[in-house]
Amino acid sequence: MKARHALDRALSPLRTLNGLRLRWQVLIGVAAYLLALAVLVVTTINGSSSGAFYRDFYGGQDPRLLLGGPRGLRSDEWMVTTPLLIGQIEQGMPRFSRVIPGGLDVSVLFDVPYRDVWAVFRPQNLGFGVLPLDNAFALRWWLPLVALGIAVHTLVVVVWRKPLAALAVSVAFAFSPFTQWWFGAGTFWPLTFAVMVCLSVVVAVRVARPWVHWVTAGLTAYVAVVAAMTMYPPFLVPAALVAAAFVLGTLVDARHLAWRTRLLRLVPLLVGGAVAGVLLVLFLTSHAATLDDITSTEYPGDRRWPAGDSTQFPWAPMFAGVFGIGLRASTPEGFAINASEGSSFLLTGLYLLPVALVLLRPRRRPGRVDGTLAALLAVLVVLVAFVYVPGWDAVASLLLLDLTSLPRLIVGFGLVALLLLVVVVDRVSQEGPPARWVAAVSVALVLGAHALVALHLSADAPQILAEFWAWPVLVLAFAAAIWFYARGRATLPSVVVAVVALAMVAGVVPLYRGVLDLRETQFGQLVEEVQTEDPGTWVGLDDGAVVAVLRESGVPSFSGVQGWPSDEMWDLIDPTGQHESAWNRYAYVGWTADPAAAPIALPAADALTLRFDSCEAFAQQHVDYVATSEPLDQDCVQEIASTTTPDATYRVYEVVSSAS
Repeated sequence: MKARHALDRALSPLRTLNGLRLRWQVLIGVAAYLLALAVLVVTTINGSSSGAFYRDFYGGQDPRLLLGGPRGLRSDEWMVTTPLLIGQIEQGMPRFSRVIPGGLDVSVLFDVPYRDVWAVFRPQNLGFGVLPLDNAFALRWWLPLVALGIAVHTLVVVVWRKPLAALAVSVAFAFSPFTQWWFGAGTFWPLTFAVMVCLSVVVAVRVARPWVHWVTAGLTAYVAVVAAMTMYPPFLVPAALVAAAFVLGTLVDARHLAWRTRLLRLVPLLVGGAVAGVLLVLFLTSHAATLDDITSTEYPGDRRWPAGDSTQFPWAPMFAGVFGIGLRASTPEGFAINASEGSSFLLTGLYLLPVALVLLRPRRRPGRVDGTLAALLAVLVVLVAFVYVPGWDAVASLLLLDLTSLPRLIVGFGLVALLLLVVVVDRVSQEGPPARWVAAVSVALVLGAHALVALHLSADAPQILAEFWAWPVLVLAFAAAIWFYARGRATLPSVVVAVVALAMVAGVVPLYRGVLDLRETQFGQLVEEVQTEDPGTWVGLDDGAVVAVLRESGVPSFSGVQGWPSDEMWDLIDPTGQHESAWNRYAYVGWTADPAAAPIALPAADALTLRFDSCEAFAQQHVDYVATSEPLDQDCVQEIASTTTPDATYRVYEVVSSAS
């Protein structure tokens, strides 16, 4: 009796939370995320790996590093986006950056700040120009994650009416291995959009107040434009298909409302969708020239993915589950191409498929089929069919699946798993738990999947298992959570899954205070001094750190990543177009002074290497300065400045006439 009273006292605060009005339950999660965001912005903490350049210019340990270390794998962030972002700040945030000859329209592919009416749909970048750089960068880093967390929390709390459980589910999803290894606005916004669409239709059929419908629909429309402007169909398409299935199923299940009422309550969402569609058309029209340049490239070009190419799908990484913690090993060789490609979600809801199948025909509503569960299972079948079944490319194209790719399809599976979890737990609370053997089958699926992955890893990638020796504890905890979900519990298993998820991703993203600004290095200041005294066009040789300094300094340079080729730039480099098939692509443009190198080489689909000779016509006519960390022994350059760091000497050469 005493133990029962003690348990009642322990659960009393939880019951109090569960008994709050819905608006307060929603606000609990919103307040938690916004408070965390405010703390991170004020303290300037972010997860950028730009500290990878610290030792190039300072040597020793970076004093700004709080946890972990820079991830070289995330070069798209620290070598491409962050230098371009700081270059934007240096130039006053123009839409057309001057970092390459001919300019670069940063409003399409690149997540960097710029001054333009469309910038309002890049909310993560709105702090630049208002806040100091470090604070604005922290806001940019965390806002998309916070938006996803708030969206998931709100959806789950509206369905479950259990705020602590909803908050835990949102944490587990927002901090999935997939989102952390692919950390960026282009990952978070498509998922947020899909969850917001699901939330809007749930609110429409469950909440009677019209103003709530309009507010939710308005936010969804805004996020829809934000997500669409990430311009990454491989994430957008699977997320949108899963959301569409959920919407259809939810409308079918809202039998307490007449169809006329259901459709009337959808008016705000339909109006929001129409407005978002018009805005997107206007954006595409106003950026048509840039989009045409992008789709006309050799890579990525206008890519299409065929159905049924199952050899390209990473099944073992997708079902890695808690073994995702091992992706922090020095190499994922034998398991995945790299850690990002090997990342996935916990897929909690997929392990509840036995429960979902039992609940498909509700006991309290004989003769009916649960529309939402049926729709989610149907879209799951479509995703699996796209992996395994060839020959239906015309239909897949109508669904836009050919715009995605099999490795990126994991986004769709992760979202289906989340929604299945939400719906299954809700149905169990209404119908009562199914037989214990059903829950046992779900637990067996968890243990079986992890056992198969463990066998694969022990044979082909033992370093993944060795990264975290206590992984069996996480597997058992996850399996226990699945049992409790199947038996109708929500809060306890959600907290357990959140703890497991956080343990899996701890240290994936490093934590720094502030962002490394290469303009403040001695070499960065040297570049700015030379450019201020006599402006010119630059080439950076070999060293990625050199190229990053040039980009952050905002000087026009033939080096660095191009989203697509600038006609002006390549007319200067290759006036006859002889090598167009090589340079007509998204690529990192690097230069080498090695006289034995080919004039232009393509070591990877997204990497170009060009030979630099200061005495050739191109350099003589169009290059003023060469920046390098190695001595440059050529007849047509003279060193005009240098600076030495603990690890290197950085030099600036001026190109001189070959006749002198």
